Amino acid sequence: METNFKTKEMKKITLITIVAILGTFSSYAQLQKVDQEVFGMDCAPCAYGLERGLKKMDGLQDVRVSLNDGKAYLELSENNGLSLTKIQEEVKTNGFSAQKAEVVIEGKLNTENGTPQLKTDTETYNIMNDASDDLSSKLKPGTVKVKGIVQDEEDGSLSGTWKIRVIEIL
Repeated sequence: METNFKTKEMKKITLITIVAILGTFSSYAQLQKVDQEVFGMDCAPCAYGLERGLKKMDGLQDVRVSLNDGKAYLELSENNGLSLTKIQEEVKTNGFSAQKAEVVIEGKLNTENGTPQLKTDTETYNIMNDASDDLSSKLKPGTVKVKGIVQDEEDGSLSGTWKIRVIEIL
């Protein structure tokens, strides 16, 4: 009887451990850094207002907006729930247009309908075929971390599915 109790307890502990491990893997599928091009900033108060608006978002570790570069530089916190869509919507809310973005993303790489896709907890990034053959051959299914350029989408049609040109595997 005591052996049966110990076996049940060991099964419970094992199950809890597996759930905890799998939970930490999925929480790493996220954006980690975004250098967002911003169109329409033409004065220092504009850049300051955008920076203040972005800083109100949960999940950002550091925010810096450069009027000279025309960019918002965002470092995201670990285990953040942010998406590129949310960031671009915030840019639009502040009166500007979000253009292409250089991003660092960690997510699950798989292939759907012949297209390699990087999936995070909140979005899907379709990898464009113009990635160099060397980079393409290094991209293997599973969890990967990449740096890439996300193509601009019309502000009114942000769907959470993006096209990305991978420039580095991290």
